[in-house]
Amino acid sequence: MPHDFAGLGRIWATLLVVAVVSPRPAHAGDWPSWRGPQHNGHAAATTFPEAWPIGRPAPTWQAPLAAGWSSPIVAAGRVFATDRDGALERTAAFDAATGKLLWQAASAVDFDPHEVGRRHGNGPKATPVYAEGRVYTLGIAGMLHCYNAVDGTVVWKHNLPAEFAEPRPLPEGRAYVEGEDCVVVPIGAGQGAPVPLFGYTGSPVVAEGLLITAVGGKRGGTIMAFDAATGAVVWKALDENPSYSSPVVADIGGVRQVVVATGPQLVGLEIKTGKLLWSVPYQNQYDETIGTPVVAGDMVLLSAVGRPLSAWRVEAIGGAFQAREIWQVEDLSSYLSSVVVVADYVYGMNDGGEWVCVKLADGTIAWRGGNHGYYSTPVVAGDRLIGLNEKGALAILAATPAGYRELAQNQLVVESTWTSPAVVGNRLYIRSRAGLACFEIK
Repeated sequence: MPHDFAGLGRIWATLLVVAVVSPRPAHAGDWPSWRGPQHNGHAAATTFPEAWPIGRPAPTWQAPLAAGWSSPIVAAGRVFATDRDGALERTAAFDAATGKLLWQAASAVDFDPHEVGRRHGNGPKATPVYAEGRVYTLGIAGMLHCYNAVDGTVVWKHNLPAEFAEPRPLPEGRAYVEGEDCVVVPIGAGQGAPVPLFGYTGSPVVAEGLLITAVGGKRGGTIMAFDAATGAVVWKALDENPSYSSPVVADIGGVRQVVVATGPQLVGLEIKTGKLLWSVPYQNQYDETIGTPVVAGDMVLLSAVGRPLSAWRVEAIGGAFQAREIWQVEDLSSYLSSVVVVADYVYGMNDGGEWVCVKLADGTIAWRGGNHGYYSTPVVAGDRLIGLNEKGALAILAATPAGYRELAQNQLVVESTWTSPAVVGNRLYIRSRAGLACFEIK
């Protein structure tokens, strides 16, 4: 039966381990991070029925959450999510089959965004990531936690602004917006430190034994890598503002690298050292690049506010990497949404609510169609696209360049859903303004 959403206050009243049940090992079918196992929106080994159901399916379970727009992840038989209630920011683990709350952990937070970002509130937006029995979360004001996924005990943590930013006076003792530069958050008695205007929103990634995330700050790096097991700093890269985008890890030109949008540019960093391999200018107002880069072979795709979907070819020439833009598609411009690549085609939704299919090789538009709202970062499940929009409506499309073909549409919830679903087997785990919901598609 669904949980009573009014019981959120009772859940928050007791910040302790609710149950200690050893999770099963993670497997290839899990959804352990933002955009799935490979950070590219592709689900593995789904078991959805051939004929998608018509109408609004009943949720298998529901669980309340407070403020925040981080997406859920699913690993080791658990769903992990973050939220904020007043002055506390929480990480919670739920049983993936039943929705039972297994444990929760909380820390203090004081942050309110620049007025441009208040539409989406002051709760956490970075999606957790799971690896090797640990779950990692990045709070809106820069609290980076590593938890034991079994019981929620803290393995290590970093207060990013306190440790890596330049201290500033905090005369009123509370967080405040400093013009169009930053938000100054408390880090100690009478002291604050800057964080991005809209908080930390890029989701960390774990690869090669490293936890990689945007940091910024005069004493840190724009992007930093921490030992995933111990939290020790491994490398710092660049000295510029971070953006609101998430890093991804890929092999390009035979070199494993981190591809990420910073405030002023799009870059590739050597994963072992953080060395800058290549870069292209990519500055937006307020450093507001939000979409996640997508890597397809030697090509990198990205769109942002008021900018077309662009493709760069990244090549190793004469021992050095070079990136050159090879095409742009104005009809696939997106402020928030990211795209997916299936075979030789790119699929995504533009800011006008149209789905667009583009040929990867040259940017030729194969088709445009539909009207599905304003936001949708799709998931690939076999030969289908799953797109959840900001109003809780789910569109199922055929992933084919032959033409726009909607297979089904379901109104899953009636609350806002500025998130992307986690997809495991025949289940969809979504986060709405009301909380978590699990839907089993039969």
